[in-house]
Amino acid sequence: MNANIASSPTPEEQRFHPFSPSSDLLTLLSANAQVIVEVGCLPNTTASQYKQINPHCSYIGIVSNSQEAEACLHFDRVIVGDFQQIELKSIGLEGGKVDCLVYDNILPLTKNSIQILQHHRNWLHTEGEVIACIYNVQYWRKIVNLLQGKWGSFDDQTLSSLEQTPQPEFTLEKIQYLFQSAGLQICEIQTRGQKDEQFQQFLQLMQPMIQALGLDANRFATQTAAQRYLIRATRSPKPLRRLLIQTIMMAPTACDRVRVLEPDRLTQTQLGTRAVSAVKSFPTVAPIPGEEKVIIWQRTIMSDQDYLPKLRQFLQQDYLIIAEIDDNPLRRQEYAENRYLSYRGCHGVQTSTEALGVFLRQLNPHVAVFANQLAYLPPPREYQTDVVTIFFGALNREKDWKPIIKTLNKVLAKYQQKVRVKVIHDRLFFDTLETPNKEFEPFCSYERYQEILHSCDIGLLPLAATPVNLMKSDLKFIECAGHGVAVLASPTVYEKSILDGETGLIYRTIKQFETKLNELIVNHTFRQQLATNAYEWVRNHRLLCQHYPERRRWYLQMRDRLPELNQQLRQRVPELFVE
Repeated sequence: MNANIASSPTPEEQRFHPFSPSSDLLTLLSANAQVIVEVGCLPNTTASQYKQINPHCSYIGIVSNSQEAEACLHFDRVIVGDFQQIELKSIGLEGGKVDCLVYDNILPLTKNSIQILQHHRNWLHTEGEVIACIYNVQYWRKIVNLLQGKWGSFDDQTLSSLEQTPQPEFTLEKIQYLFQSAGLQICEIQTRGQKDEQFQQFLQLMQPMIQALGLDANRFATQTAAQRYLIRATRSPKPLRRLLIQTIMMAPTACDRVRVLEPDRLTQTQLGTRAVSAVKSFPTVAPIPGEEKVIIWQRTIMSDQDYLPKLRQFLQQDYLIIAEIDDNPLRRQEYAENRYLSYRGCHGVQTSTEALGVFLRQLNPHVAVFANQLAYLPPPREYQTDVVTIFFGALNREKDWKPIIKTLNKVLAKYQQKVRVKVIHDRLFFDTLETPNKEFEPFCSYERYQEILHSCDIGLLPLAATPVNLMKSDLKFIECAGHGVAVLASPTVYEKSILDGETGLIYRTIKQFETKLNELIVNHTFRQQLATNAYEWVRNHRLLCQHYPERRRWYLQMRDRLPELNQQLRQRVPELFVE
């Protein structure tokens, strides 16, 4: 079996983020699925969180009784019936239409689990997937409790109520047999469980037994550390093409989430794909046999002395080498001083805007543009109409806001107590505002940034038409739109995304800025309609779930051309190939 068995990182707790500890299966669900059927529908938040990532998916639940159906509040549809007898027609679908089946610890609690899987397998299309969570009977705490005569009784408060319920003995071997008997190819098995100090003590105590029984020590450690297994399988019998994407983040505070972390999370929902990253160091993971490798240098300023040896090493290890940049390289003189080795010395470059792509193609012909998107859709806004809140948050924007600050203060004086302003990071802008109704937040976490943005009504997005600004992305607009904030923006960058008067407002003169800001403040209905239109536009066009497969597809295309790309790299940077 070629399944990958590995521990996964602990998910982060994030208020405005769907990837949370309450949903293990979320990290495995294909982010662009059209139809998902969850069997069992245990009370959890997988469905609600997934719908934030992919609101276009039809997420259907199947339960065995009406009481369970009442608890499934976030499903598009819930069907009551016998798991082994229910037909897809009762869901309103034909066979071969389901992208993914989900079993959240329901298989160990059913009779005839093989027959159930075989029956449901026919609902999947030829590339359809099965995602399952199954608790592990070999979990080390269970072993300890069994030896102490406490089977079925647990003192550990971290175990869920389901874990405290007596269950059939599902070992890793039984799980593998279950899926293979149902005609499913297991692609990946992840473990959940902490290898803490107590677990290490358990392993030490068990060493004599492990040796006496001739057990594989590493396999025993893996199996007993797993409180539960997450299994990913497919109906397709075709062998997987495996891809490992490793990113070195040299500027994590600037763009790690949008350019690396969130794309990585969704990219990993594609079968056979792993994506890992590290800050200013090489992310080391144990490779899987046959896995094709990609290394991505994010915002790295490369010099001959420091980076030629590293690049040579990656070439010798058969890596596809990609540079990631989402800002104008002309801002940093070091790029030019090193003859743009950062881009010339890689097989290809990925960036965020076509304007940047035009510049970068002068240095490397292989440039892919992956526009910035929202990884998930925040919940719709509930608006208050008593006070209008204006938002401004940016880095290094003094030259952009200076032309409008006098007019902005004039408008603020006109409305006094009816308008307040929330500012993030830019202290000079905050101090220049001539109103007592203002709040300042220093440079903050992305979660706090979103919390503040979600509480505002109008977003100011001024950008002067400078060479640096012309290469920027429209990320600020799509963030405002996702949080229900109506925008007043300059034409620089934003006129390519905003439909003036429908999804936002564009100002081309200071007079237009004043007129349109006044209208946004006094006309609540118009302001909220703009925000609603923009929200729907982002929902339909600018969610990461609609675009993330482009990255893996490009990497594989580039991998297929690697011998040719190496020859081109030899011509661009011959010193890379000097022995």
